[in-house]
Amino acid sequence: MVAWRPNLFIKMLAILLSLIAATLLFYGSSYRKDVGVITSQIKTTDLNHLEFLTQQMDNNINQLAGSMYALQRDPTIRDYEQITQLGHLIDPAQTIMTVLEKLSLQTSSSTWENRIVLYKPFSGETLGSDSSLSFDVSVLHKPLPAGWEYISEDRAGAEAGFRLLLSDPAQATSRPREAQLLMSMYLPVSNIERMFDAYQSQNTGDTFLYHPSFGVILSRSSDRQMAEQVTAALNITAGKSTSDIFDLKQGSFLVSSVPSSAINWQVVHYSPLKEILEPIRSSRSSFLTGSAILLVMSLLFSLQLYRQVQRPVSLLLRSLNRMKEGRWSTRIHTRTNPEFTLLNEEFNDMAEKIQSLIEQVYLEQLRAKDAHLKQLQSQINPHFLYNCLFFIKSKAAIGDTESVEAMALSLGEYYRYITRVDHSLTTLQDELKLLENYLKIQNLRKQRICYEMDMESELLDLHIPRLLIQPLVENSIIHGIERKIGPGSIRITGRHTEEAILITVEDNGAGMTEEAIAALQARINETTREDGGCGLWNVQQRLKLHYGEASGLMIAPSPEGGLITTLRMEKKEEPDAPNSIG
Repeated sequence: MVAWRPNLFIKMLAILLSLIAATLLFYGSSYRKDVGVITSQIKTTDLNHLEFLTQQMDNNINQLAGSMYALQRDPTIRDYEQITQLGHLIDPAQTIMTVLEKLSLQTSSSTWENRIVLYKPFSGETLGSDSSLSFDVSVLHKPLPAGWEYISEDRAGAEAGFRLLLSDPAQATSRPREAQLLMSMYLPVSNIERMFDAYQSQNTGDTFLYHPSFGVILSRSSDRQMAEQVTAALNITAGKSTSDIFDLKQGSFLVSSVPSSAINWQVVHYSPLKEILEPIRSSRSSFLTGSAILLVMSLLFSLQLYRQVQRPVSLLLRSLNRMKEGRWSTRIHTRTNPEFTLLNEEFNDMAEKIQSLIEQVYLEQLRAKDAHLKQLQSQINPHFLYNCLFFIKSKAAIGDTESVEAMALSLGEYYRYITRVDHSLTTLQDELKLLENYLKIQNLRKQRICYEMDMESELLDLHIPRLLIQPLVENSIIHGIERKIGPGSIRITGRHTEEAILITVEDNGAGMTEEAIAALQARINETTREDGGCGLWNVQQRLKLHYGEASGLMIAPSPEGGLITTLRMEKKEEPDAPNSIG
């Protein structure tokens, strides 16, 4: 034994060093892969965010363009266009006021600032959403551009922006002088700048618009020199989105570019890659430092751990596993070092107490489960008693002794059954007799319920908890048939499979929507109810307590228009009832 321990220690040390070396090699390879994967994910994420921003911008621009096309077809605008010819049919002044109101309303209804101007080439008349607006007559000398065109800020001293020109008729686009009406919408770039500022408040780097012919449109906080470096390195393919890493003077940058379908510009976003990958590089240094410290500590503790802890712990773990397997009589009689000897003695005392407590708790659980079953059963109260008594009174008053006798007989049989407390189990055949008495009572009161019972003969002697099916039938009548006009029908069937007994109650009542059925199923599946629970919930709890968690109620729509409630009882053996499933 003296020579055996060092040899084992050397083997353990060699294994430990091999594991650390393999870990370092794996970490190096994993680090390179992680950097590549994270970089790829960052590219995808950055491009997705930029595409969403571009889509928002295009949606706003397209919405404004759509409003212009709507104005072009507006009847009032058409009246203004032909106001000279229709002067004897319409009020010119009122028409002009209405047009001005529509232009002002159209301008103010958008969250983006915009200006609309109407111009008649033949008369030179101009109407605008703002009285200070004028029409750029230079557009009359050339065909109108298709879609939005960029207007730089140095033209007529106006703020830079995008302009959309429409003509009526549309064929006059190539000859704007011959158009009856020209429409112009102007969109300042400040709208886009504000959108970029809001985007930058939640992202690193910068965002701007770029066009090879017009340069860049920057937000208020953008660095023009940096944007020009990015665009110089960026290789833009028309109509395609790109995301790549570029090495610039200031370092490596992630640059994403997305084309705008509305204005044919590129939306560009760049962010420094160093800030994104810095936490990963920092974690590498921390990992290497921790690995070195771990190696030194492992060398110091491995031998002592084996000598003083490993063997006693293995013995203790084996004993705990025996306890986990249910062998409560397990005890440790081996003596080791003083600390583990004391621990073994405490384990023996604990095992003895656990064995005693488990036996006590098991008996208490049996008592509690039986009390809980009786409490749940007592909650199923025949609340229709008063209605039955009033029925007897009313029939007796008119001399209908036959109905009084039938009601009294059925009611007596019903209450004699449910008030029996000598045993919590009954046969399915007796339970069906209870259901027959209950349905007779309900039919005497309502005179529009027909029922059918179809049970497999081998199930009639089956032992089940009392009052298990009656709440389902009661629920079908109260919440189904009573809420529907006309005759009602209830069909009670029973069959068995290899795993369970299935009893179904089907009605043609008012039924429920799929959402209502799902909500009802969720309520009866609750483990506790603040109101104590009733009806279907009680049946669900009794099923799970008596037959296990796999048992329960299932509710589904019926082809007849009502509901099908299935009572599932998992099969198992019980010593006090050989013919039962519970």
